[in-house]
Amino acid sequence: MRVSSRSRLLSALLISGALGAGAAGCSLPGGGDDAGDGTGLEHALDAVPASAADQPVTYRDVRTARRLVAEDPSLYRSLDGLGIVEVAQHGYTGRSVRADWGFDAKGVRTSLLIGADSLLIGEFDTDAVDRAMKKQGYRATGTDDGTRYKKPGGADTYEVSGSARAAKRSDAPLGLSVSGRSLRDDEAYAAVTDCLGDVYEASYYAKREDADAVLFAIGGRLAKDGKSSSETLCVRTASSKAAAATAAVLRRKTAPGERYAGSKVTVGEGATPVVSMTWKNRAASGLRPGDNDKTMELPGLLVWG
Repeated sequence: MRVSSRSRLLSALLISGALGAGAAGCSLPGGGDDAGDGTGLEHALDAVPASAADQPVTYRDVRTARRLVAEDPSLYRSLDGLGIVEVAQHGYTGRSVRADWGFDAKGVRTSLLIGADSLLIGEFDTDAVDRAMKKQGYRATGTDDGTRYKKPGGADTYEVSGSARAAKRSDAPLGLSVSGRSLRDDEAYAAVTDCLGDVYEASYYAKREDADAVLFAIGGRLAKDGKSSSETLCVRTASSKAAAATAAVLRRKTAPGERYAGSKVTVGEGATPVVSMTWKNRAASGLRPGDNDKTMELPGLLVWG
């Protein structure tokens, strides 16, 4: 049975808002401080297959998120969970990730949530992971890139190397390496990512081919002081007409008395313009970094108007 894009996106929004011993570690893009040209977000998207474009994708620069939460918890509390989205979703805040899963949360540099799946990039003690996974009843199988862990009859699969950890709960082709095109190669993702710029957190709300807003994301950027921040909503639209309609919908939220009053909505050029809207973060409901992942205020507006 074909699932409608409206139903698929609703499921995607709900997922987004819910907020080993083996071969030597492979080196995923974004896995190190010397990963080369490009932003942390761009390197992270290099690690995700292009076939995942119809899934919601959440990105965190873990070290930056951890620092911000420690310095100003009232403003950045939506980024809690050790800065790792998977940890926040599964209630591990304040618990020992090392004891349960064998890795040190401080060694994680990048956190990605792709639909129901998770990818962590950083440094992993594969021997410690192996002991922790086997203690939980997982069996290990060697792969080209690392080690795969699965319980007999269980649904979840984990793949671990010295530089990455993938937690797979769906049939998506997520793993420790990417062959072929990645999300960074997807035209809509490239346009939205370029609009976002060098962000420390971002949420993409699933690509749709049959809508005015083909792909949209919200990302957080730090000011030069390294503390205050703003967020930008970037929308890759289907046409100039779709861009005008999208901008009109967003401007309703920038009127006096509205939550985003005073924010500027801009429309780019070209046959499929990018529409953007930026606002300053404040320690108020709906205006903290990452709040839209929970309220779905702007994402919902773009989906249903």
